[in-house]
Amino acid sequence: MRILITGGSGFIGTNLVEYILKFSDIKLINLSKHEPLNRAHLRFWRECDLLNTAKLRETIEEFQPTHVVHLAAKTGTSKDLSAFRRVNVEGTRKLVDVLRQLSSVERVIFTSSTLVCRIGYVPKHDTDYCPTTAYGQSKVEMEQLVRASEDLPFAWTIVRPVYIWGPWSRLPLSNLLFNAISQGWYFHVNSSQYYISRKSFGYVGNTAHQLYKILTAPADKTHGKTMYLADPPLTLWEFAELIREELHVRKIRRMPIGMARLIAKVGDFLKVCGWHSVPLSSLRLNNILTEYVYPTELIMEIAAPLPYNVKTGIRQTIQWLRDWDKQKPSESRW
Repeated sequence: MRILITGGSGFIGTNLVEYILKFSDIKLINLSKHEPLNRAHLRFWRECDLLNTAKLRETIEEFQPTHVVHLAAKTGTSKDLSAFRRVNVEGTRKLVDVLRQLSSVERVIFTSSTLVCRIGYVPKHDTDYCPTTAYGQSKVEMEQLVRASEDLPFAWTIVRPVYIWGPWSRLPLSNLLFNAISQGWYFHVNSSQYYISRKSFGYVGNTAHQLYKILTAPADKTHGKTMYLADPPLTLWEFAELIREELHVRKIRRMPIGMARLIAKVGDFLKVCGWHSVPLSSLRLNNILTEYVYPTELIMEIAAPLPYNVKTGIRQTIQWLRDWDKQKPSESRW
């Protein structure tokens, strides 16, 4: 196997590279505009922009990959659809154009998002779309591009990761829960929805495992399929309590739902004023109270059992956060 990972310098990509390195007979490269988060991965990095057609073709043809994991994407909350299309749709188109010319390519994974639908809505079928964001719309168009390419000479799979968390995530929201519980300013919301609404989460170590299993499973179990990458669902209350127990901090306090809604309204105002990373907004509160459980039968058929349970994932994430802060004392929270 010769694995090409686009966007291997990012959160999921970093963990996937680390996972693959356990197999000494696999060669890999990370094709990305950015340096790897993990400096130990520098030797696998090939600096390249998906939109630079000439360099993209040269780099891929030189490596002659057998398997490709397309993780590179523009993410965020911007409303500028054209910016998302440029990377997520046109970048994917350029990649497909190069890959279809290579006889070496056997498998390709295209990474999409659950935001091809509004939060909380579970699609009735693979092309049941209802995005509410520009980013989500760009991922819809990326999926449509792949599905419309009927003459692709390789097996392909579309994956939709579901709220992935764990080591190497530098996005503020990804580690907000851990930081809030550690510092004592996280509250359970006193609402029945909070305690019973289950959510699909995915520990990134399991996500890397699932991606690798898609690359190596029989083609008839993966080709042309859309798979959700997630662990067994649990409630936010259960997740928060497991984090608290591992941190050995005091019990989490409770907040009346009315107060939570008021604080969320203040957060909405602060976002309008320019503070985009407010701890609580109406949108975030709605997400906290909404149940979203996605079907994982397809991925579990080829990837079960998962290598990490939620307690192990939490323990490893906390250790990584502490180790990271030793390297970045100015950002220390642990």
